[in-house]
Amino acid sequence: MRTSPRQMQGLALYALGVGAFATMDAFAKYLSGSYPVAEIILIRALFGYIPILVQYRMGAERGMQAVRSRRPLLQLLRGGCVLAAGATFFLSLSGLSLADATAISLAAPVFMALFGITVLREPAGRETIVAIAVALAGGLLIVRPTDGINLYALIAVASALFYALGVVATRRAGQADPPIVTAIWGNTVMVAASAAMILHSGWVWPTAEDWLPFIGVGLAGGLANLLYIGGLRLSGVSDVAAIDYSIFAWAAAFSVFVFHEEIPAASLIGAGLIVCGGVYSAVAKWLRSRDEPADAPLALGMGPTS
Repeated sequence: MRTSPRQMQGLALYALGVGAFATMDAFAKYLSGSYPVAEIILIRALFGYIPILVQYRMGAERGMQAVRSRRPLLQLLRGGCVLAAGATFFLSLSGLSLADATAISLAAPVFMALFGITVLREPAGRETIVAIAVALAGGLLIVRPTDGINLYALIAVASALFYALGVVATRRAGQADPPIVTAIWGNTVMVAASAAMILHSGWVWPTAEDWLPFIGVGLAGGLANLLYIGGLRLSGVSDVAAIDYSIFAWAAAFSVFVFHEEIPAASLIGAGLIVCGGVYSAVAKWLRSRDEPADAPLALGMGPTS
């Protein structure tokens, strides 16, 4: 089946969204050593209402229909998972290179596959088993447990785990509520929780030169979600799945050219294994069964599928 111009536009938008999301991570990396994670998340979440407003304008739900949930406890749980995923990822950036943290986060589909098999009772094809095995091997190369326990690497692994839990919760919530409800609840949980953490830990007022990175975190994250929404409305979910892995190329470029970080050969090989495993799984599923274009955008939070 040939790719239509509409689908090509969707792929281009989604690819730009990955780049915008990586740019948000780079701004967060710059800020993570000087400011509490809660501040970064609060700014990010406040800007997150921009794509939610776009979803609201494009959707059919109006008024309380866009807010009322049939599964409020599940929505709170999902919001907590998304918050934890973002907080632990930003925290890991204070002790890891952007490339290493991003590479470890790419292992999230491994946890998603495992949860899908055990919790959602999804069938496990050959490509799933291969992707899990290859990604685990790549993750071990990046974390390198034989060199000693790296606390920040473990935090990055925890971020991938929380991200996967958030995806499972998103799928469950999607069975009960429209995407706009899930988006509003998730973003509001992040705003309320991060604001509460700031009240407890205190606010560090940004310096004049740091206001631009703070605004960059919010704008880049909001723009990424808008591009994801547009891409998913024009292309099927399986069409864009492999594009998610291009974020490592962005992260590696930021690490080398902006933060002047050295990327060990083991990390590059490990990231390559994770990317190859994920791309193989995505392409195999894409060839076996093409998804129809999405009727409505996904409920987006900190990332493309959260």
